[in-house]
Amino acid sequence: MPNVDISSQSGKDFSGDVLIVPVFSGRERHRLPLAISKVARQVMDESDFKADYLELVPLHHPNGVKDCRWMLLVGLGEEEKVTHNKIRKAVGTAARHSLKKGWKKIGVISPSTSLLDHDEAQAAVVEGALLADYDFTAFKGKPEPKRFETLEVFTNGDDTRKARRRLPQIEAGVAACHRVRDLGNTPAGDLYPESFAEIAQKLAKQHKLGCEVMGPEDLQKGGFNALLAVGQGSARTPRVVKLEYKPKEKAKKHVVLVGKGVCFDSGGLSLKDASGMETMKGDMIGAAIVLATLAACAEAQAPVQVTGIMGLVENMPSGTSYKPGDVLKSRSGKTIEVLNTDAEGRLVLADLLDYASGMGADHVLDFATLTGACVVALGDGVSAVFGTDQKLVERLLDAGSTTGEHLWQLPLVEEYRDSLKSQVADIKNITGHRWGGSITAALFLKDFIKHESWIHVDLAGSWSSAERDYRPHGATGEGPRWLLDWLLA
Repeated sequence: MPNVDISSQSGKDFSGDVLIVPVFSGRERHRLPLAISKVARQVMDESDFKADYLELVPLHHPNGVKDCRWMLLVGLGEEEKVTHNKIRKAVGTAARHSLKKGWKKIGVISPSTSLLDHDEAQAAVVEGALLADYDFTAFKGKPEPKRFETLEVFTNGDDTRKARRRLPQIEAGVAACHRVRDLGNTPAGDLYPESFAEIAQKLAKQHKLGCEVMGPEDLQKGGFNALLAVGQGSARTPRVVKLEYKPKEKAKKHVVLVGKGVCFDSGGLSLKDASGMETMKGDMIGAAIVLATLAACAEAQAPVQVTGIMGLVENMPSGTSYKPGDVLKSRSGKTIEVLNTDAEGRLVLADLLDYASGMGADHVLDFATLTGACVVALGDGVSAVFGTDQKLVERLLDAGSTTGEHLWQLPLVEEYRDSLKSQVADIKNITGHRWGGSITAALFLKDFIKHESWIHVDLAGSWSSAERDYRPHGATGEGPRWLLDWLLA
């Protein structure tokens, strides 16, 4: 994480590699320092830059900035349409460009407009730049990541006190986002149930979290039969990790976060095709979100008690794999007919949700890269939210909007539950048809949760097929920031 400074200075005396200047389209320059405004106006007058949203123009040794090597103009589009998230993404786009150039000392002028709260705009600038400051190089021949050393944000006279106070929360959320990216991008040959559990133990020790790791014998004694079945085809045995964060003062509430951690999903005997496996190292991102959020809660000193449960398995084909047609007795006692071994995440969560239901929490939330149907419905930039607590659903949607991480509510259509009826067991793990796959998967999970306030998040937005704004290709790291926004409220 670079050293961050939020200053009320104008930025014209910035000495560094690049000064990022967000600019509105149109003739007016909105409260930019005069010398910098002249530079932007000249470039726009020559029609080299229209300040369309996310448009970039780099200027070498620009006039108007004393010792700056580069100025990078980035378009915000029309002022009337600006939002905090547009600022976040515009700054992030410019910061990604700067990162690739190897520029280390970054300055940004925070845009000022009467349409937006100034301190929220300053926070969006910091978030955009820090979220873009990510480079996954652990498996390259020369693993020397390009990362920023310093970030200076200039507000041109605006008050900086509120943004400064929010900086620890921003940094905790960004660190959690980067942690999820790291875990999601790590190959399955290096991140498997045992090694993931070891990472959780080390992070728990670092942040003084309670940590319990359950191995195969513990899980068998605890009745986690559905989870164990998913993992029985792999040479890597399953783990369940329980983490505990407690605030120093009396907790306002107790929240349980449950994460699907399928470290690699081949589909089992219902084998995926080759292209379907390419990103399945990321099928553990639900568990990564839980782990990163617990660490962020400790860093930000959240006023709530948070329990994290991660179910870590590999779903592999072998002579010991569970089979289509098998009937599993879950931890709850309900039996499940397995019709497709590639619908494994819901089996893992079935046992975890039953376990979570007995913890006396105020809310239970689960996170899973659960269905391809959700990606078909919402694309790879939006995650679906289902829930039995509408007030909580709405609060989480607000948190997603605030942090710029898109969430969309989908319904729990009870009539669809009939398609999960089994002739030989209490429930089957797939419906047998393609329609409403995300909804029927959520309804399956609902059968195993014994809690009035339950939220299920189908993480369609957890993996990006292409780089865009501050998000690199691969694991997006979305989840901990909007969770932290809710937990700290």
